[in-house]
Amino acid sequence: MAEGQKTLLCVDDNQSCLNICKTILQDFGYTVLTASSSREGLEVFASNAIDAVILDYQMPDMDGALVAAEMRKTNPPVPILMLSGCASLPERALQLVDEFIAKGEPVEFLLLAVQQLLSRGEKRKPVRPVTAVGNQNGGPRFGHSGSFPGASK
Repeated sequence: MAEGQKTLLCVDDNQSCLNICKTILQDFGYTVLTASSSREGLEVFASNAIDAVILDYQMPDMDGALVAAEMRKTNPPVPILMLSGCASLPERALQLVDEFIAKGEPVEFLLLAVQQLLSRGEKRKPVRPVTAVGNQNGGPRFGHSGSFPGASK
């Protein structure tokens, strides 16, 4: 369970991914605010006390790199986890975030990355992609159909 009811902001234009992310994180004791667009995400970020952000890279109005840059201007210490359906992101995007996970990775990777972000506090480290090297257990995967316990494949 999450320590001390941390508040996370999930920003994704894909409503299904947003709902899955919210469900998973709430099940682990986090308070989860959501936004289905970049602009809405920036508004929620500016008007709430957020402990960490989970941000999709590919969105129609502003990509995740632009959103992360705005968030860094508003409140630099808040850690940002970038998600993407792409296996890699441009260097400019990675420089603005604390972690990167490709959608489709096991749910445990998302939870571990969130826990690590929250445990770092204000100390930022260079981004490193979280990958499923050697993980062939077929467990639930985040960001795809069937990516949370109980979902049909």
